[in-house]
Amino acid sequence: MKMLIAAATGAVLAVMAFAPQASVLADTAEKQTPSGICYSEVGASIDDYIAERETGLASCEVCVFDGDGEIYTGYYGYSNIEDSVLADGETVYEWASTSKILVWVSVMQQVERGNIDLDADIRKYLPDGFLTKLQYPDEKITMVNLMCHNAGFQESMYENQEAAPGDVYGSLEEAVRACECYQAFHVGEYTAYSNWSTALAAYIVECVSGTDYVTYVHENIFNPLGMDHTSIDPNQADNPWVAAKRQELMCYERYGDPAYNQDYGVCLYAVQLYPAGAAIGTLDDLYKLGQALVNEDCPLFEDNATRDLMFSATSYYGDTDIAKNCHGLWAQQRKVMTLGHNGNSAGCTTSLEFDPVSGLGIAIMTNESGETAFTNGIPVMLYGEYTDKEGFEGGAANAVDISGTYYCTRSLCMGSGAATQYMAQVFPLAANDDGSYST
Repeated sequence: MKMLIAAATGAVLAVMAFAPQASVLADTAEKQTPSGICYSEVGASIDDYIAERETGLASCEVCVFDGDGEIYTGYYGYSNIEDSVLADGETVYEWASTSKILVWVSVMQQVERGNIDLDADIRKYLPDGFLTKLQYPDEKITMVNLMCHNAGFQESMYENQEAAPGDVYGSLEEAVRACECYQAFHVGEYTAYSNWSTALAAYIVECVSGTDYVTYVHENIFNPLGMDHTSIDPNQADNPWVAAKRQELMCYERYGDPAYNQDYGVCLYAVQLYPAGAAIGTLDDLYKLGQALVNEDCPLFEDNATRDLMFSATSYYGDTDIAKNCHGLWAQQRKVMTLGHNGNSAGCTTSLEFDPVSGLGIAIMTNESGETAFTNGIPVMLYGEYTDKEGFEGGAANAVDISGTYYCTRSLCMGSGAATQYMAQVFPLAANDDGSYST
């Protein structure tokens, strides 16, 4: 964990930084989170959680909401530690892979409008000969395969190319063609997280809608929800206000031991496959997206049945009925199952997660790369642990032994970079007598 603020900021600023600049709804005390926290106590619980970890904080912004609206919003720490600039409602953060939610909402809108069939081969929607690196060309690839990241595509070493503004590809089609990666696995064989396949899905939205993806997102998501302070263009050309505010954000790594601290400055890079990770915006805008998804009458779709379909499982863990992915939204098995997506860029970590049953959701944004204490820890505090689930009995004594040697499918398995899949991505797993495992 990490350390914040120079002594020169003084005790007063320090108190301001960690005191919640927050708002709370007062009429929700009768409701509780799945973990048992009364809604009226959510803010105090988050305050306490962050205060216990303040040495690891640069800045963290949190909004808890449900289908009726905001429950709690808090801004903690500094968007610029050196200049003692407090994080606030106008601070913008990179969404990173949380941006993928925009792709999957766009896809489901096109499904609702009859322009995409989730079970059709995606080549139906692409120019002839568009996919040039298929190892299994006779196997059908559907939009659901792209959503579940099991179309078989390996990692692309170019997908997050750090491009200067003048070097960004001129169109999404050009970026997807230039960054195409090999199909290393049979369709449906493995889950292999793929930025490229997500960008391909966004390009299909372009093809069937006749609208470039940036314009599409503004017209069909940002504008209807009033998300005026979010950009999706790789150079923020679609929102000059966001472009200027992003230059004000400084990025960090902060630890309990200052010897490990890192200051990255502005740390802004263009994302070539921008639908997969280039959104930048305020906490309030991310909240608006989450709240729309859990709203009783979802404004993103004409029919709530489309939203309900989106929330249904499309892949599972092994041969169980435990959901892994729901039309692009990752399922988290906590005390209740939640849906959402998190993201990590070179300078920010962001998360949007919600319980599709109760509608309780949380948006979290930080200016720290690889941050987990807040983006993972606060949701656990609200939603509980999987071991808290009703009927959970552990079952270690009867569990199947999964000892073995594993490797990461999000890797380069074909081509000149194939050897890299065995570099720091091999995970031996051995069972212990108590049912736990050692690596």
